[in-house]
Amino acid sequence: MDTLWIGNGRLVLPQRVLENGSVLIEDGRIIEIGHPCPRNVQRADADGGYILPGFIDLHVHGGGGADAMDATVQALQTMARTHAAHGTTALVPTTMTCEDALLERVIDRFLEARSATVEGAQLLGLHLEGPFFAASSRGAQPVLRQRVPDKAMLERILRRAQGYILRWDAAPELEQMELFAQVMKANGVVAAVAHTSATAEQTMRAFDWGFSHVTHFYNAMTTFHKVDGIVHAGVIEAAYLREDVTIELIGDGCHVPRESMLLANRIKGADRICLITDAMRAAGTNASRSILGPEKDGVPVVIRDNVAQLPDLSSYAGSIATMDRVFRVAHLRYGIPVCEVSRMLSLVPARLCGCAHRKGSLEQGKDADMVVMSADGYVKDVYIGGHRFNAA
Repeated sequence: MDTLWIGNGRLVLPQRVLENGSVLIEDGRIIEIGHPCPRNVQRADADGGYILPGFIDLHVHGGGGADAMDATVQALQTMARTHAAHGTTALVPTTMTCEDALLERVIDRFLEARSATVEGAQLLGLHLEGPFFAASSRGAQPVLRQRVPDKAMLERILRRAQGYILRWDAAPELEQMELFAQVMKANGVVAAVAHTSATAEQTMRAFDWGFSHVTHFYNAMTTFHKVDGIVHAGVIEAAYLREDVTIELIGDGCHVPRESMLLANRIKGADRICLITDAMRAAGTNASRSILGPEKDGVPVVIRDNVAQLPDLSSYAGSIATMDRVFRVAHLRYGIPVCEVSRMLSLVPARLCGCAHRKGSLEQGKDADMVVMSADGYVKDVYIGGHRFNAA
């Protein structure tokens, strides 16, 4: 029986911070909060820093020089190790727009990686970003023929993934989107709005069909704009008006300015926001140039001003952030209270993934997934299932 006590830290709970807090762990689970250190157990000292639930990244393409679109087990393992070193204890590898054959290979390698021993962040499931997007809002997504979903294709991909597709993104103004939402709902998959030129009216209709989340809110979507000379509200206004819709924000300090993140937090509240990295393969490296998507034929990007961009600087191309950087941006730079930031980094993502009963907060009985951080927001220790992660 493995028992570990972690104490002398600011224990970040969903609604309050417990000063000089502690956690008692046994066999990979939290068994006590705020308990004095028993005799004859292992001790770990947080040195007055933060003790937080492990971060859950819902939207992450790559890291450590690897990308989910490389379609290898090794790439997924590299991502898991790289992001774990920065406090992420669970993640959802994210695809890009591609042909079905490559998507199927990515799914197959994910299933292999899930069944293998992976050191690092747990692979919770898959997030499919594409291919049903508006060409005018594709951002750095590859140029492919615009596709309309059909039921046979959707169900074939979902069957192949054996229930591990957690979310699938689409532009709701395209044809057959009511069908798309119906198939997602029938299979327990979150349908999310992304890379879209939809009006607020089209977006509201999609929410009524069953779309329930907005991917990288503010980025690659519409706000107040004109269509054929007539002013329309956009996706952003529609999402703000619907209390039942969650959003995610790229928290790298580049994609979403301070004022925009604070506005989202004021309107939606921390219980309806996920903070994500949207990281590509250069995250956790010192690369100045990289590839977005498959290593062999992906999109070339440059790393400039601490973010990945297309070489002509016409668009961002994912972030190079890790979740500890997102914590520093949201809490220390933007000034959002630490409990709210913690919920956006851990608890709300856990709810969207359907694992909040065992992850996302420091509560008795939950998995002992934790990150210990210094007062200035840098990772000191990471625990996954109660075991200290060794990044070496």
